[in-house]
Amino acid sequence: MDNAKVIYLEISGMCNAKCPYCAQRRLRLENHFGGIMSPELFSQLIDHLLRLQIVHDNCPSTVNLYNWGEPFLNPKINDILRFLASRNLNATISSNLIAKANIHKENYPVIEGFVFSISGFDQKSYGRIHGANLSQVLENFEELYADFRLYSPKTRILIAWHRYLFNEKQYRDAFKYFDRPGITFAPTVAYLNDCVEMWDFVKGNLPRERMASVKKDISLSHMRKGIAYSKSKSKDYYCPAWDHITLDETGQLLLCCGTTRYDSKYILGNLLEMSKDEIWQRKKNHPVCKECVSSGLAQWLFDPPGFHSKPLLLRFRARSALRALIKKVPNGDKIIKGLG
Repeated sequence: MDNAKVIYLEISGMCNAKCPYCAQRRLRLENHFGGIMSPELFSQLIDHLLRLQIVHDNCPSTVNLYNWGEPFLNPKINDILRFLASRNLNATISSNLIAKANIHKENYPVIEGFVFSISGFDQKSYGRIHGANLSQVLENFEELYADFRLYSPKTRILIAWHRYLFNEKQYRDAFKYFDRPGITFAPTVAYLNDCVEMWDFVKGNLPRERMASVKKDISLSHMRKGIAYSKSKSKDYYCPAWDHITLDETGQLLLCCGTTRYDSKYILGNLLEMSKDEIWQRKKNHPVCKECVSSGLAQWLFDPPGFHSKPLLLRFRARSALRALIKKVPNGDKIIKGLG
């Protein structure tokens, strides 16, 4: 292995959402609330990856400034973006926008991609998962979207619409709201976003009380069918995470983006003390990987077999393209309004 295909660098291990099916929930119950990465440590990590040529020849050219935490909780995010620019690198940010972005205008072009996660389009649904004020979150989005269009119109914005059993009737309204230039609307069926709980689910060890709670919001049949299908196709599967670098806010190398620094068996060491060979060998020789691949879980997470929302996404994209064409004809806006 030469260079990394993807880099996740957690600049904030803290999160201000209350999502009940995220690993952050389990960590909060265990009194782990995450920390903030300093610009100094961030620069040391990036320069180390450059020296090792894990990042080289502009590949990868983008660093994901997130994994489990909320990037905008890092008060030094502008310093981090400036440093990336000094190394001719870009950033992708994933946020719930519960907190305002506060990005300096000169740093917007550094952000190549932005992902906005949302779990409902009324307060009851959104509050059920994210536990915040939807009106304020949408206000924060509008402010950020306007700044992107002004200072970095080429930034790709993706709306990560989390599909739960209780919000299926809301995605149409959400899609119409976000149907505008520079935005891709991407519905994804919700699942247990915690490797510990997913392992319990796959092995049939998820506690009965937890299972009863989960099935009220998440399609368990979707997970079972998808994982079972992937298991049947997982022979010789090459997990994309083997080519990824995932670092927590303290600079520890994690096995993959599905693991946390509080699950000690997934910590591979301090990146700054590791050689290139050590990094790739420790990742690919971990015993958990074989089990994850053979169970079908790895392939289901990275290459879902049509059980996610691909048909729905294609339909939304086709609708968006059609609306764009109609707008070009006389009275196009009135026609679109009549279509609903």
